[in-house]
Amino acid sequence: MTKTFTCVYHFLVMNWYIFLNYYIAQQGKKSKVFQNGGQWKYLTVLNLLLQAIFFGVACLDDVLKRITGRKNIKFVTAFRDLLFTTLAFPISTFIFLSFWTIFLYNRELVYPRSADAIFPVWLNHAMHTSIVPLSLLEIVLRPHHYPSRKAGLTLLAAGSLAYISRVLWIYSETGKWVYPVFAKLSPVGLAVFFSLSFVLSASIYLFGEKLNHWKWGHKDADPRTQVPQEEKTNLKETADTERD
Repeated sequence: MTKTFTCVYHFLVMNWYIFLNYYIAQQGKKSKVFQNGGQWKYLTVLNLLLQAIFFGVACLDDVLKRITGRKNIKFVTAFRDLLFTTLAFPISTFIFLSFWTIFLYNRELVYPRSADAIFPVWLNHAMHTSIVPLSLLEIVLRPHHYPSRKAGLTLLAAGSLAYISRVLWIYSETGKWVYPVFAKLSPVGLAVFFSLSFVLSASIYLFGEKLNHWKWGHKDADPRTQVPQEEKTNLKETADTERD
């Protein structure tokens, strides 16, 4: 029952994110909001594409397991876990925390009122709010094998650096910042802002690791291959009997 629910869940959420990507692209054609860098200049929009890819891979993993009857589809399952642990969960949670913090302080710095005429309120919450509950439910439904902490944080840092480089490149080419908040900061302020953003992202990564550990077991073990405690006890008793 749980496997069926998880499979259906992944399929529905994948299609939800595909719809959001399509809808936002269509809305963008009606305005100039995506000028100077296109829709992919926004981390929020990139995240929606990332989530669509992740849930697509998760859905593929579910289907292949049901077809083959195997518990683990080596490459697909490993890629699913790597994508979720190092990018999908940390980025979605980072967007939720950073967006709403700045929005509540001064929305003009991140999501001007003029955007309401292009993106309805429900879409704002679809982009910036529901992304976290969907990611948290993913942690509850399915164990995810975390890479070594060094490898995981390195991949997260590479993704962060790639996006920061794009933001700076867009500014150098157009003279306009992706988000209004950047225009309020000095070069030193920008460096501090980007540094603190990565610290927050890294903290979220570690938090996700703890959640996975709390729900599924030891953080250094692969949850897909862990043996239940009862079975471990039975195996130990059998081994002791054979030695006697």
